[in-house]
Amino acid sequence: MTDSDNQTIAQGKEPRRKEPVKIFLSYASEDEDIMIAVSQTFDRLQQLSNGNIRTIYDKKSLEVGAPVPLIREITDKLLGSDYLVILYTGSLKRSFSWTGTELGIFWGFIKTDERDHGSSQRKIIAIYFDEKPPVDWGALGIHLEISSLDLRRDRDEFRQVVAKAVGEGHQYGSLVNTLSEIGAAADARLPDQLGENSVEPGEWLEYLTTRSDEIESHLVPDLMARLHDSFTGRVKKTNIEQRLIEFRIPKTFEFSDEVLSLPDDTLLVEHGEAFSLFKVGAADNMMSWGTFKSMLQDAHEANWIVASIERSAISAISPDIARDDEQIIRTPVSDAGSIFRLIITRRFEFYDGSKLLHMYFIPALRFAFLERSNVAITLGYINVAVRYRQIFIDPAGPLAVLDYYRSFEFDELKSKVRRSMRELLIIEDESRILKLDQRPSIAVYYGPSIDDAKMVGTMQKDWEKIRKDLQVASQRLLRTPLTAEENQKKDVLDAWVETLTAFVKISDQINSDTLHRAIDNLKLYLFGAGKSP
Repeated sequence: MTDSDNQTIAQGKEPRRKEPVKIFLSYASEDEDIMIAVSQTFDRLQQLSNGNIRTIYDKKSLEVGAPVPLIREITDKLLGSDYLVILYTGSLKRSFSWTGTELGIFWGFIKTDERDHGSSQRKIIAIYFDEKPPVDWGALGIHLEISSLDLRRDRDEFRQVVAKAVGEGHQYGSLVNTLSEIGAAADARLPDQLGENSVEPGEWLEYLTTRSDEIESHLVPDLMARLHDSFTGRVKKTNIEQRLIEFRIPKTFEFSDEVLSLPDDTLLVEHGEAFSLFKVGAADNMMSWGTFKSMLQDAHEANWIVASIERSAISAISPDIARDDEQIIRTPVSDAGSIFRLIITRRFEFYDGSKLLHMYFIPALRFAFLERSNVAITLGYINVAVRYRQIFIDPAGPLAVLDYYRSFEFDELKSKVRRSMRELLIIEDESRILKLDQRPSIAVYYGPSIDDAKMVGTMQKDWEKIRKDLQVASQRLLRTPLTAEENQKKDVLDAWVETLTAFVKISDQINSDTLHRAIDNLKLYLFGAGKSP
């Protein structure tokens, strides 16, 4: 180490390293063409900077299930890097991406530099298209917008438009300045025999002018032209793909058997108007988890929605809970209350302990009658009713009351209760989709008389009450921690079994009566006195 470096350390500053400037490109596998275009730009900048720039990326790091040695290899490469360049296209991918992991590692190195030396020369640069990345971490953001109008131009015309905009200073200034800054950083690390003092002042000025002209006249226009090629073949994203909520979980959260809830200060950020599924909204598309719960509290099945979301999220970040991708909810939207499956597509965990999750809301498969005849409606009801009996009423069924008298580990018991409630939601949703719960359909498979209508009303009232009791009992059991006293576990299990028994008794009466009537009506529709169904 030089005397100058020793003096710099004594002053509490990070010593200037003499090795080439290193740039680590972080990208999703779907954006490999974008990465290649940007990498070629840095390769050209390297040629214009006496070869004192290195571009680093590792395609292997994008593969699912990468082994620990590979993680160490990536960490070593990030440790030696000066710039982390994140490429973000604005479309959230279904595939696994390491960008969040690499960002967290690099941010940790920046904080270590600041702690040990008072400052850090490392920088994060986010090059993005259409929308800014959800996590910026103080990064320099470079927005490279390519509009639909740009994509309708041919490649050469678009390149000319870019070159003119750069030359007139109308656009791409951040990109030009960043490339120039990296070139200057590379100059500062040149060995003495290649640096500024190795040539005449006029030669060095010519060298700097040539690079500046090349950046504006060729590097930026050529890069945008290559990106034009990449985006021309892409499908513009839609809100359906982006119906998700980001969960930004604070570093103060620590999982334990006693903590089964998300912190109220968890920040929720919606994409694709996801909040509207729950009849809530925020002007800036953000709200806390505590606010979300309070706004949702009067909605139908609010407790189930909250519990399901928390179960899905916590299982994704906890080392002690198996990943649960089977959670479903029914949204409380009045005109289209629908079943959605909760899928965690990304999980970022950073060195400061904070976490970020992307939770997609995937709509259940929709189907409908091909016809609205009496026969079709009645067959639809019989199908739903038979499935209902097999799951909840049949004593030999896997979710029947008798099965709960077997000995279970408490976590296995919770799993059975969750499955029971999920199956119930799915059957109810199928009935709603087929419009079996509407008056015209009820009249078809049950009967059109006044007495029939009164009986249906009474049964519906009884069923809704016991259905609500069942939901309350399930939530009480599911929120009981695994570490609870055995007496407490027994109490919630007994309450669940007692409520489930009452639920099955009422359901059996309703199901048996209406199923018999539906079958009798089906015989009439099919073999009656020549009446057209």
